[in-house]
Amino acid sequence: MHLKAKHINIIINILLGAAWAASFYFFLNGFFSINASFIVRVANGLIHFGIGLVFVLLLELIYVQFKKYEEQKETNRLLKKLLEKES
Repeated sequence: MHLKAKHINIIINILLGAAWAASFYFFLNGFFSINASFIVRVANGLIHFGIGLVFVLLLELIYVQFKKYEEQKETNRLLKKLLEKES
């Protein structure tokens, strides 16, 4: 993932890595938190993993919005250039 604004790119990538690590931690925590059969433990782990994936999806959404903003700025710049050329 690359954005033109380096500091935002670094922050989003660090937070995204932390969100993935938290997701796997939540899975392991959910898996080992109960004393039941293997299938129930996996299901509990996946439920906890889903909670962590919410953070991942939220950060991906933030990244996509920044990417759309950058593309819109570039489009506006090109349109202004085109309008100036026509005038």
